[in-house]
Amino acid sequence: MAVAPLATRWIERLLAGHDPPLTVPQYLALRAIEREGVSGSELARRTGVSGPAVSQLLAGLADAGMLERRTLADDRRRLALALSATGAQAFHSAEALLRERIATLLGDLPRPEVDALSRLLPQVEAALSGTAPPRRPSPPPGPPRHVRRP
Repeated sequence: MAVAPLATRWIERLLAGHDPPLTVPQYLALRAIEREGVSGSELARRTGVSGPAVSQLLAGLADAGMLERRTLADDRRRLALALSATGAQAFHSAEALLRERIATLLGDLPRPEVDALSRLLPQVEAALSGTAPPRRPSPPPGPPRHVRRP
């Protein structure tokens, strides 16, 4: 568990220095759309965030010219998502950067351990992607906001 926040911060910094700069959610959305053609509602389910938050993320990618959204002929309420040429280039460039830097970072590990990690991480990803994260717990009850004094 200690690795996840360290890896996230490390990846955040790499993507922030990428041209164009990307956030981790932007990169992951581009990745899911490129590899699996997921919808906005599927992105929301996988990440456990609200539909409006995903809509805002997708709108930002569309405004940056990285994403194309089209209505589906058989269901005008749903949108088909696809990377634009700019979005595909940004995604593939970011992915190459991450692969290169991770390979350098793990270069001193014994080859059998790197191979085992390479085999296991896709399985962990599949397990985590297949189920939405648990809901956040309700905040603990606190003192009343407005206390009238006698």
